[in-house]
Amino acid sequence: MPLKCLVTGGNGFLGRWIVADLVKRTDYDITILDIAIPANVVNTHRLTYLAGDITDKEGVQQALKGHDICIHVASPPHDFPPEKFRFINIQGTQNVIDGCLAEGVGRLIYTSSASVVSDGSPLENADETWPIPKTFIETYSETKAIAEDMCLKANCDRLLTCSLRPSGIFGPGDSQGTPGFMEVLKKGQHVLQVGDNSGLFDWTYVENVAYAHTIAAEKLVPGSKAAGQAFFITNGAPVPFWNHPRALMAQKGVVAPYLIVINFQIALVIGFLSEVATLIKELMGKKNLKEGFTRTRVRYVAWNRYFNISKARDVLGYEPVVSYKEGIKRTMAHFIAKEEAEAALAIESNKTK
Repeated sequence: MPLKCLVTGGNGFLGRWIVADLVKRTDYDITILDIAIPANVVNTHRLTYLAGDITDKEGVQQALKGHDICIHVASPPHDFPPEKFRFINIQGTQNVIDGCLAEGVGRLIYTSSASVVSDGSPLENADETWPIPKTFIETYSETKAIAEDMCLKANCDRLLTCSLRPSGIFGPGDSQGTPGFMEVLKKGQHVLQVGDNSGLFDWTYVENVAYAHTIAAEKLVPGSKAAGQAFFITNGAPVPFWNHPRALMAQKGVVAPYLIVINFQIALVIGFLSEVATLIKELMGKKNLKEGFTRTRVRYVAWNRYFNISKARDVLGYEPVVSYKEGIKRTMAHFIAKEEAEAALAIESNKTK
């Protein structure tokens, strides 16, 4: 009998890639648990779609019944309010751990984040020996770190656990990073650069992150060195931060005609003023404001932020299956095709009016 694997958040950007990789590389029967399941999906002999919320303790336990493996990916997007992060990332993860233990699920792979070691300082070749900071600069990283710690401490003979820490995920279906860069291009803001572009950043193609989850699920067996451990996952090819959006845009034949470089210190001042303006708006009663230009973002794009993946290579046998350059090509082929399809649909719509 094939093993049964449940993927929380299996219908999200990364979750869909993990499911596809599991289908390709294993014989698992897979359950996709997500808060939103499209109406047109069809269950198959290997794939079962299940609508559910990880903050529903009883629902999570029921969903885990009969499964051997859980890959816990579900997490809110970065623009959610802090209280949502705490409820979903922390309480939701506790529900998953409790459900695994109650239902005899033997393996739990947690999707963490490279940002769990970030306190706002540069990260240069950071590995798993770097300490978790006592204070964090934003709630997302804090709650991911807490949830990761919960998962690793839950490791025992009944439930083997590990945590994967991807950095800068991009690829087809990306709903945050790449679309954000494309929006910058549409607004003509691609000529702006914060800092001198000397900071190296680890971007990771989504298929590599998915592959890491698959091999972690395979490796997490009794006696494995992976049990109770965290692993950084990247392409192993850090690049200057601003080279990344330019590489994406180059696939569309776009090259900035000139650059306006904003000094790092000046950018910090602008970020501070932007934060003050947002705070004033919140005090005036405005809610659900999107995070704007902040000092955190300035440091994020200007400082070194790259990681050492030797542990993942040694223990999991991880190697990127798609190179960074190939990932750029595949990502933009997807977004260009999507733009062309939307443009064609708009033309047809106008013809019928």
